Amino acid sequence: MRDSRTSYEESVSRALVHIAAHVPGDLVALFADKSGITKDDIHPITRVPSGMVSAVDGSNAMILEGGSISLAAIQAARTTFLANERHNRASTPLTLVTIGPGHRNLDFPVMFEECFGVPPHKGLDNSDLEKAVNALRDTLEYWVTRETAKTLPAGALLLIDGALRVSSQNHEPVLSSIITTAQERGLLLAAVAKRTRATWGGGHPLLPAVSGLTDQFDISGPWWIKIDEHLLDHTEYRQGRHGEIFVASLSSRVPRLLKMELPKGTSVETIAATMHAIAACSGDGRIPGYPYPLLDAHRTVAIDESRVMQIQQDLKAGLSKQGMRNRTFEDLFGDLHDDFERY
Repeated sequence: MRDSRTSYEESVSRALVHIAAHVPGDLVALFADKSGITKDDIHPITRVPSGMVSAVDGSNAMILEGGSISLAAIQAARTTFLANERHNRASTPLTLVTIGPGHRNLDFPVMFEECFGVPPHKGLDNSDLEKAVNALRDTLEYWVTRETAKTLPAGALLLIDGALRVSSQNHEPVLSSIITTAQERGLLLAAVAKRTRATWGGGHPLLPAVSGLTDQFDISGPWWIKIDEHLLDHTEYRQGRHGEIFVASLSSRVPRLLKMELPKGTSVETIAATMHAIAACSGDGRIPGYPYPLLDAHRTVAIDESRVMQIQQDLKAGLSKQGMRNRTFEDLFGDLHDDFERY
C-alpha cells in the first residue's frame, strides 16, 4: 500500500498544477491579446435613481431520496421594489414533486400545462434526479417570470436569476415568449448569475481575466462590457441561449464582477439603460454590487433545513396514517450515511 501522506501531497501538487494552468500568471496579457478589448470597450455606468424593479428566483430542496422514488420541494417567488423600497412580493405555494418510479416523470406534464396552458413538447426523464428537479423548478420560475412581464409598466426592470438560456427544450418557447413580452411592453430585462463557469482560451476563467484587464486600464466601477460570443469556450453558452453575455461591476466600493445576459439584439441605448437601472438597485450595504431585489427574492424563496425537516415529518406522519410501517419507510428512504454520522 502506498504511503497515504505521500499520496495526499502528490494530489495537492497536481491540484496546484491544474489551478496554475487554469489561471496562469500572464492571464491578463493572454486575455488582452485574445479578446482585443480596449479601454474604449468598457462603458461607465451613470448613477441614476432606482425605479421599479421586479426580481424572480426559484428554489428546490431534496426531501426524501430513495433508490426508486424521491421527493423534492420547489418554489418560485417575485419581489418588486420601487425607489429601493419593497413594493410587494409573492411566491408560489411550496410544491412537492415526485421523481420516479419509472422512466417518465408524471408531475412535469401536469405542472407544465397548468402553468402554460399546453402540454410539454417532450416528456421529462427521471433518470437524472438533479436535472429532473431543476426542470420542474424552472417551470415554476418561468411561469412567475412570464406573468410578471405581463403586468410591469413600461421602463421597469425585470431581473432573472441565472441566464437567458434553457436547460430543457420544453422551455424554449416559454423563454422566447418572456423576451418578446418584455420587449413589446418596453421593459428592461436581464439575467444575473451568482456564479459563472464561463471560460475562454481553452479553460481560463472569464471574470478574473476581465477584472485584471480593468485594473490594468485603471478603471473603477461601476462599468459594463460586452463579451463576444466567439471568445467563450463552452458550447453550453450557445445552445439554448437567448441572450448576449456581459460582465459588469456595479459598485465603486466593492470590486465584485457579475456575469449578465441581455436579450440578443438589444440596442446599445437599451443596454446602457439596463445597466444603469441594475446599478441603481445594487447599492445595499449588505451585499454591495449585487442587485438587492434578487437577493430579496432569493431570501423569500429559499427552502431551509428546518422547512425540509418539517416536510419530512409531515410526509412520515401522513404515510403512517395510511398504514405504512416505519420499517417500510426506512427501506424506501433510509440512508446508511445517517447511521454513519452518529459515530
